[in-house]
Formats: sequence, C-alpha cells, structure tokens
Amino acid sequence: MPHPMPDDAATTTVVRSPEDPRAHASDRLGWAQLPAELRDEIEATMNARVVEEISVVSGFSPGMGSLVRLSTGDQVFLKAARTLDAPECADLHRAEAKISVRLPAAVPMPRFLWGHGDGDWIVLAYEAIDGYPPRVPWDPAVLGRVLETLDDLARVPGARQIPLPPAGPQLASAAIGWGRVQREPYQHLEHVSPWAAQHLDRLVEAELGVLVACEGESIVHGDMRAENLAVTDDQVYVLDWPYAMRGAGWLDLAHLLVTVGAQGVEGVFEPVDVEVPCDGGPPVVHWDDAERAGAWLTAVFDDHPLGAEVHPEDLRSIVGGFAGFSLDTARRPAPPGRPCLLDRSLGRALAGLAWLEHLGL
Repeated sequence: MPHPMPDDAATTTVVRSPEDPRAHASDRLGWAQLPAELRDEIEATMNARVVEEISVVSGFSPGMGSLVRLSTGDQVFLKAARTLDAPECADLHRAEAKISVRLPAAVPMPRFLWGHGDGDWIVLAYEAIDGYPPRVPWDPAVLGRVLETLDDLARVPGARQIPLPPAGPQLASAAIGWGRVQREPYQHLEHVSPWAAQHLDRLVEAELGVLVACEGESIVHGDMRAENLAVTDDQVYVLDWPYAMRGAGWLDLAHLLVTVGAQGVEGVFEPVDVEVPCDGGPPVVHWDDAERAGAWLTAVFDDHPLGAEVHPEDLRSIVGGFAGFSLDTARRPAPPGRPCLLDRSLGRALAGLAWLEHLGL
C-alpha cells in the first residue's frame, strides 16, 4: 500500500548539472519522463515526494541518472531505465542491483538503498554524495587519491563469497581485438599506429594471455574510468558496478591508467586528440606525447603497491587486450546516440599502445 504523502509538497524543479563536454549522454531521461504510476511507487517507497531534480549528464547511459531532493529535505540518487526502450541499459541496472546489494561495506561506493523492478522498468536508489567526477586532463593530486583508493579496494575481502564471476573468462572473451584485426584487416592501422602494424602478430599473441593474467581473489570493478568515480573533500567513491568480477587486484589499476593516458595529466602530458570520421575515412590524430605518456604510465604502475610484483607478460597481455578491444571498437559503427564513443575508443587504444611500446613486446 502506498505511504501517505505530504499535502504541501512543491512542484518538482529540474536543474541540469554543468555539462562536461568530454562525456555526456545524448538524451538522459528525467524524473518527469517516468510514468506517473512509477513515480508514485518510487515516492511511496521513499515516503516523500520529489521536489527538485539535478540531472547528471556525465557518462554514456540513456537512462535516468538524477540527484533528487525530497519533501523531507533528504537527497537520493536515482537511476532508472526501461527495458522496452533501452534493454542494454536496463539489464546493466539489474546486474548492478544484484552486485551492489552484496558488496561489503568496506567497498568505497555510495550506499545502495533499494531497487524496484516490474519486468519493464528498473529503478535503483543510492545515498546522495556531494562529489564530482575527476576533471580531465587529470589533476595529479586527485589522481593520487584515486590510486590510493584502488589499493584499498583491491584489499577488500569477500569476492568469492558474494559471489562474483571470475574475471578471466569475461575479459578473455572481450580481448580478441587484435585477432579480429588480423583476420579482418583495418585499413587505417598503419596510419594510426605504425608500431602496432609492425607488431600485429605479437599483439595477437599477447592478448591470448589475458585468461591467465586475470587470476586473483580481489573485487574488481571492471570499468574503472573518470566517469565512474566521484571525488569529495575526504573520499573517493567508485560508482556503477554492473561489471564487477573476481580477479587480480591490479586489473582496475591497469584499466584506469590506460584511460588516464588518453585523457592526459596536467603538467605531465597532453591528452590524445583524435577524431574518427563517420564516413569510414582515416582518423585524424594529433598526439606528440605518446613517448612521454608511455614512460609515465610504466613508472606509475611500477611504483603503485598493486603493480610492484605483476609479471611483465601479464601486464602486456592486459594492456594489449584492452588496446585491441578499444581499436576494434573504434573501427566499427558507433552505437545510436553515442558518436563520441569511437573517438574515445581510439584514444584509449593509442594510449595503451604507447604504454606497450614503452614496455616492449
């Protein structure tokens, strides 16, 4: 039975947060676009009305992602998606709910409050935090805090008890990009990376080692990047957990650093400047800092507590697999409403290749 609602609740006000031009969903759902019946159920669950909404535009999801203020004065972060309109997004929310409710309290994430599903709509509610994604190019001080958080996350026990699926099969099934490039040649490979074109056979061999390289007992987020982080004055939160798995504790570190390599670090190296034409023409790449970025990525990984004892072949396999996956994604048509994905994917591929070139194959 619905809970009683305040009679004096104000009309909902929608405020859009400042947009980061580097990452935003093309058309996120808002509170007003949810069916009236669903809004009533959500408000009944919270025993309060939604009176203000701040729509979060960072990220790629077409679903709702909003910080809402309630008639009680409390704030909650809501995520919602409809299976009929966005089946992939809705399935990710369902997977995230199953994982979030089981993650140990020591995991640095906003507290999961409740979930609602009716077979079509899926809604998730989290505690509200006063945090923002790291700006890019990265601030070295903020990056340092994030790197410390990854060390803390990797040491939280309980991955097998949750239980989380092993990382090896999941990542190995995705790390087949170089094999695809070898079977279905990418006509612009020599243009975007002469080094990769010269070492294609070795890159194919490297990604075959992903299955073994992933082995471990840590909680792995599986999609570690700036858009999935929120930084407050005293804590770094890791957001969005649908891809969580059990594996080597350094996997999130390696994946994050590849994305950092593409986004740049203030005072260290510039971000990758790349544009992938929609007509299939040759990508336009401007990046003079590949060598500097590769050396920096190597040094940061080696100096990190999680990277100190990683076997070089395992690191090459993971970085190579991620770079191959990103390059293969960049040469294919962009998903509807996500044209910037190709530019981002190629940027990450080039950052991974810069790291690999410094490591050597």
